[in-house]
Amino acid sequence: MLRRLREAGLSAWALGLAVIFTGIGATYGAAAVLKALGVGSIFATVRISDQMKIFVSLYLTGAVMSLGLSALALFMISKGRTKYAGWLGISAFVCNVVALLAGPVLAVTLDIPSSLVLAVGAAFGIIGGILELRTPSAPIEAFLTTMQIANSAVLSALTAILTGIAFVPSPTGGYTHLGDTIIFMASLLFGSKVGALTGVIGSVAADLWVGYPRWFVSIPAHGLEGLIAGLARRRSLTVQVICCAIGGIVMASVYFYVNIFIKGWALAIISYVRDLLGQAGVSLVLAIVLTRTLQRILPSFKA
Repeated sequence: MLRRLREAGLSAWALGLAVIFTGIGATYGAAAVLKALGVGSIFATVRISDQMKIFVSLYLTGAVMSLGLSALALFMISKGRTKYAGWLGISAFVCNVVALLAGPVLAVTLDIPSSLVLAVGAAFGIIGGILELRTPSAPIEAFLTTMQIANSAVLSALTAILTGIAFVPSPTGGYTHLGDTIIFMASLLFGSKVGALTGVIGSVAADLWVGYPRWFVSIPAHGLEGLIAGLARRRSLTVQVICCAIGGIVMASVYFYVNIFIKGWALAIISYVRDLLGQAGVSLVLAIVLTRTLQRILPSFKA
């Protein structure tokens, strides 16, 4: 893995710097906006308008997605999949642009220094992506098979249904649900691609159904959750539990990162514990039990 990253040279460095500059720029940018609104500290309860909550969430979501895609591009380089890495780098650039455009579109003045840092992160992302696309590579296979598309569609619908009918509104904002059960099952049964797609499509559909205004946060949160959990497909029970737990922690951490800036530190911690234990934790147990039971009844699911 490290050898291939060294061989990639400039493109790997560019994508690595994209991760660093994007994370720093977005965090300080959101803090600067809150400070301009008179929010003295995130350690106090943050009270801002709904429109500002949408802006901050969209701004940070674009940055988180850019950071995650850049990191995934580095992983693809380590696996020798240069074309995938190239397109991921370009996608990271697009997400960074979305974050930068969130301010002008929603009539919010962005902090200039942090915006410049974020722009540098975007530049490194597209440079790394273009360099990887120009790197000779074996022909890439289709990203999704017909069966994976069908499985993703069905499981996304099940995720949306379970989320929409089995949720509990939270006094700190948002809601707790068991939709992650289907995301974990999709990941363990069919792998990271189906798990990530199920997490994104199913969760966003559910958010739109129940009227959650910051639905776009679910894209990186539940997409990464499904992606990470899918790494445990066909692995031992211990590995499956660990990967699902890490996926759940990442999901809750994405929401936590955004919530710090729109709720304040205290409410963000309460929401974090709720997401970890009440949502991801319970869903993990249910998913492991149901997946193992399904594989025992229908051995073809082990293949």
